[in-house]
Amino acid sequence: MSHKLRRLKIVAYAVNGSGLGHLTRVLAVLRWAGRLARLSGVRLETYVLTSSEAPGLAFEEGFATFKIPSKTAVRRAGLPKEEYLRLARQWVWHSVGLVQPDVLLVDTFPGGSFGELIHALDVARARVFIRRAVKEEFARAAGVRSLLPLYDRILVPGEPDAPPPEADASVAAKTRHVGPIMLRSREELRPREEARRRLGIPDGKLAVWLSAGGGGDPHAGSAVERLVGALRAEPDLHLVVGAGPLYGGAPLRGPNITWVADFNAMQDFAGLDFAVSAAGYNSFHELLHARVPVAFFAQEKVADEQARRVRAASEAGCALSVGTAADGGPRVEDLRRVLEEFRDAGRRAEIALRAGEFVPANSARDAAFEVLATVLPLDVLEEAAEIGTPDFFLTLAAHGVEAEDVERVNRRLKTVAELDAEERRDLMLRLVSQAGTDGRAAVRLFTALAPQVSVVTQADAEELVGAATRVAASASFADERALSELLRALPVDERTRAAELAEALCRFLGALDARGDSVWRGRSVLARHLAGARVTEALAAAAEEIQNGSLAPTDFQGDAFTGDEHGRSYGD
Repeated sequence: MSHKLRRLKIVAYAVNGSGLGHLTRVLAVLRWAGRLARLSGVRLETYVLTSSEAPGLAFEEGFATFKIPSKTAVRRAGLPKEEYLRLARQWVWHSVGLVQPDVLLVDTFPGGSFGELIHALDVARARVFIRRAVKEEFARAAGVRSLLPLYDRILVPGEPDAPPPEADASVAAKTRHVGPIMLRSREELRPREEARRRLGIPDGKLAVWLSAGGGGDPHAGSAVERLVGALRAEPDLHLVVGAGPLYGGAPLRGPNITWVADFNAMQDFAGLDFAVSAAGYNSFHELLHARVPVAFFAQEKVADEQARRVRAASEAGCALSVGTAADGGPRVEDLRRVLEEFRDAGRRAEIALRAGEFVPANSARDAAFEVLATVLPLDVLEEAAEIGTPDFFLTLAAHGVEAEDVERVNRRLKTVAELDAEERRDLMLRLVSQAGTDGRAAVRLFTALAPQVSVVTQADAEELVGAATRVAASASFADERALSELLRALPVDERTRAAELAEALCRFLGALDARGDSVWRGRSVLARHLAGARVTEALAAAAEEIQNGSLAPTDFQGDAFTGDEHGRSYGD
């Protein structure tokens, strides 16, 4: 398959009623798909179609969402069921047909929750289905199994103690087993002290997370009230109530209560000491992956089997269990038992260690790889994955650099035959994380400097990285746009070395800085010295004139290389 794609369209379809699992999983995959695609030289155009009542999660993650009401919302609004189903089927079919996606990504329900996807499947060039564990009667349903052959790739995010999905030989050949898919990894958690400060946890208090999932479960309100009522009088506890964005009840406030309804609450999990939570897909895997000692209780769902998760975690010794009362909430008598156990710091540490081992990794990156593998060459993707490790993107984020920025650097480094993917990754990390430099500025300076010098060998590439970081660290680098335009306007001189150019630029910028003047005004001085001279010589001469000459403003002539943003230029 030839690699001709420069743009790739993905439509993700996620239905949700009372939870956030479906939407969260596809967003986690899309987040990594965008990263790997960019390192593959491809720009993703992503559309999320959902019935989730929390589309703000997609907006927060940077994805455009097209929404229809959930079946729960339709019931509450009193809309005619048959009318809604007819409209929803047509809406889905027309939406997918208008986008004409290269990939259609679907979670849990291969035909949608009421068959609305069936006639839209053939629109996409490739179809990928996330087949997460569900109740056996649902997994065996003919309407589910008959649609699996229509998909080009089936991803199974494995769960402990979950029965292996049945499939015939043709479906098995398309199936890829991955681990749990989450929106964030434990490496992305905020430091403990910062997280506790954000959550308002006083010194000396044990922070306990209380949650009934995303908040949309019909028993969520009573479950949260019961948890808070049982524990709010404990003097050594500070309650962090993870109400979830779908919670419909009144917030519970108090001197020892923090109410959290935000998306991505997981990022503050390092600030917790233990938790009591429903065992929905997101809550279960995120808490254990974050190494939070937790006691789970099971909610009754249409397809999700929370009781199996609770049993598996309890038997593995990585979590405690709380029984479920007749009304669907946690049993208060069990809360007393787990509270005494969690007050023991040694016991918490033991459970936390086992929890991290039980859910050791976030497999969103692996799932994204499999999604892109349906339409992109495998060798291109493997190279992108070798560069785009979780640590690589953590470093970029820490220095304010985007995948789009480093993709340009990677493209330039690929022209150096000596450099393999790992070596290119190391050079890019050195570029963005050099002490004393702005990583984003260094990346853009690398891009601007690259056309001015010859980069053929590994030594040339390393020199260019060093030059970009040196210029980025210059005290005069106050106007990124002006300097980038200056560099782009410089004539190419193949005799110029990157280090030599960096030396001359730093001297030029230093001269401007010493006078308190701008790059824009310095460009007109440089323009007079460029005629017939090497770039480095012109920069040196301009620096000397700026340092020693008598400079006076003249009228702005409109020349892009001689004027500044105020319409001024240096005169003779």
